[in-house]
Amino acid sequence: MIIGAGRSGKSSLGRWLDQQDWFPGAARGENPDSWNRRTPTLVYRGAVIEAPGAYLESPWMRHHLIAAAQDACCVLMLADSTGKREIYPPGFARVFPCTVLGVVTKCDLTASDGRRMEACFKQLARAGIRNPFLRTSILDQTGLKALGREVKGCLEAAGIKEKAE
Repeated sequence: MIIGAGRSGKSSLGRWLDQQDWFPGAARGENPDSWNRRTPTLVYRGAVIEAPGAYLESPWMRHHLIAAAQDACCVLMLADSTGKREIYPPGFARVFPCTVLGVVTKCDLTASDGRRMEACFKQLARAGIRNPFLRTSILDQTGLKALGREVKGCLEAAGIKEKAE
């Protein structure tokens, strides 16, 4: 399951996961344009659950995220390195029954600004996620292998088999 603010890179990371050979239940080839649309509601795309940013930004919608996480083997909580606001309530990661991974997105755009990265780390820590936080960039592929290893570990721990081709 992938959650984060609007425009934080949820669909981009979901698309990347969906294209990995080892990822189970991938929806490759079914509708490639489905990843390019805005996400108005919770969307199950293959084995990825993508939540709209509005669910996180609205306190009365967060219970939908908690309920959807019952179907997930891990939750990716994204912090956009180009974003300026804190989106997660304190301790929010602790409500999920599965592993929660803190992922900082768009690191290529703020690589020279250590303060932005530190702000993202603090936001994820306040949300209740433990280090290490994964730094990623879809454009230059930074951190995607490490993210893949972490997600594979979650799948294995949950007893979910890799995708069979």
